[in-house]
Amino acid sequence: MDFPKRKLPRLSGYDYSRSNYYFVTICTDEKKDLFGEIGKLNCFGKIAEQKLLEIEQHYENVFVDKYVIMPNHIHAIIILKKLKTERSRPFPTLSEVVGLYKSGVTKEIHKIESELKIWQKSFNDVIIRNEKAYNEICKYIYDNPLKAVIDY
Repeated sequence: MDFPKRKLPRLSGYDYSRSNYYFVTICTDEKKDLFGEIGKLNCFGKIAEQKLLEIEQHYENVFVDKYVIMPNHIHAIIILKKLKTERSRPFPTLSEVVGLYKSGVTKEIHKIESELKIWQKSFNDVIIRNEKAYNEICKYIYDNPLKAVIDY
């Protein structure tokens, strides 16, 4: 039996531990509205936001720039920076950072509702290559709640 080939979610051959700005979209399982309403996060949405802001506490070279928590997905610009100091362990990849985030959110939400499936498999990313792209993505993140209200 021939199964359809799954599209690889990451750019082949690219080093995702490399210093760069990354636009990340993480969706809930089956795009369920788990995080509240637009502009009003519920307790799950507040956990998702808290864990996003805690990423910087786990890695000294990873920063969350702009973000928005929507009812069924999250958009964020995550910055990975190489440090000038020597390190005993390798720099994290973007996938490791997102994986830590998703597992942290899941662990906290499961304290409230243990059987709930939170996330879709994987995540989407865009490597931000220049200031123009960065500005366009910032505008997209800023406008996303308003656009979603209009689309509903």
